[in-house]
Amino acid sequence: MSQAPDQKAMEFVGKVIGDATGMMTIRLCAIGDRLGIFKDLAENGPATSQGLADRTGLNERYLREWIYGISLAGYLSFDKHTREVSMPEAHIPALVEVGGPLFQGGLFKMFTGLLQPYEELLDAFRNGGGIDYATYPADFWNGLEHNSCVRYKNLLVSQWLPEMPDVQAKLENGGTFADFGCGAGRSSIELAKAFPNASFHGFDLWPENIEKARKTAEEEGVSDRVQFEVHDISKGVPGKFDVVATFDLIHDMADPKGGLKALRQACKDDGIYVLMDVDCTDDPADNEGPLAVFKLGASLHFCMTSSLGQGGMGLGTVGLPESKVKEFSTEAGFSSVRRLPIEHPLNALYEIRP
Repeated sequence: MSQAPDQKAMEFVGKVIGDATGMMTIRLCAIGDRLGIFKDLAENGPATSQGLADRTGLNERYLREWIYGISLAGYLSFDKHTREVSMPEAHIPALVEVGGPLFQGGLFKMFTGLLQPYEELLDAFRNGGGIDYATYPADFWNGLEHNSCVRYKNLLVSQWLPEMPDVQAKLENGGTFADFGCGAGRSSIELAKAFPNASFHGFDLWPENIEKARKTAEEEGVSDRVQFEVHDISKGVPGKFDVVATFDLIHDMADPKGGLKALRQACKDDGIYVLMDVDCTDDPADNEGPLAVFKLGASLHFCMTSSLGQGGMGLGTVGLPESKVKEFSTEAGFSSVRRLPIEHPLNALYEIRP
C-alpha cells in the first residue's frame, strides 16, 4: 500500500498550483489589455460574449472562453443568469487607466515579451553569453515604456523632486538637464512640462525610442525645450549639463563603471547626478517582499543576460545595491552619494555630486 503524501509536500504542491494559476492569469490579462477588451468593458459596460464580439469585432468563441477564465481569476465579474461580464469599478485604475498611478497594463505587456526568448535563455545557461536586445519583441519594450510612464507622471515631479531642492532650483533657474538611456523620453517630457525655463536633452541608443520621444514631446507641447538624440554613452558624452540622470539604466549596462565615469564627465563640477535604479540588498539572497522573485526573474530574462550578451559585467537587476552605488561613484570621480528617503516597491533614488 502506498504511503499517504507528506503534509508539507502537499502544501508545496498547492503553492505550485497557485503560482501556475497566477502565471496564466497574467497571460489572460495581457490578452485583455492588448485587444482592448478591458477598455471596452470599462467604457461601454456589461456584455455577453456575443455582445462583446459585436462591439469589438473579435471572435465570440474565443471571447467566451477568455471571459470564463478571467472571471474565475477575480479580475472581472460574471453574471450566470444574464451571461454578462462586467468590469468592477475598483479594477478600472489598474486595468484601464493608462498612465495612472495604479495602471498595470505595462506589466502585462512586459511579461509577455520578457518570456519569449526562452530557447535563447536555455542556450545561454548551457554555453554562456546572453540575449541580444534585438531579440525582444515590441510588447516588452512597450511594457517598459508604460511602467516608466506611470512612475514619471505620478512620482517624479510631485514626490521625488521635492526631496532634491537643489535640482529643483537648477531647473527653475533655467538649467540644463540630460537623461542618458532616456527610452521614450517620458522623464524629460514630464520635467519640461513642470519647468518651462530649463532645457532638456534625452539620449538613447535606439532610433525607435528617439522617434517615439520626439513625437510625444510634440504632442505634449514641449518640443521647443526638449531635444532627443541617438547617442551611445559608451562612446563619450555630448556636453556638460547642470543635472544628469539615469533611470533604471546602470545595472543593465555592459560596463556600468565606464558609464558612471562618462556621466561624471557630462556633469558640471557644480552639477548633480540623479540616479534611479533597482532597490536591492548587498546579498541577493536577502531580497524580500512581493517583488523579490520578479527582480531575479527579470534579471535572468533581461537585465543580466543582455549585459552578458555584450560581453559585459552582468550586474543583473539586483546587482547595484547602495554599497556598490557608492563604490562605483567614488571610482568615477564623484564625491558624495545621498540616498533619498522615498518609498517605492521597486526603485531607490540617489543624489550624487562631483
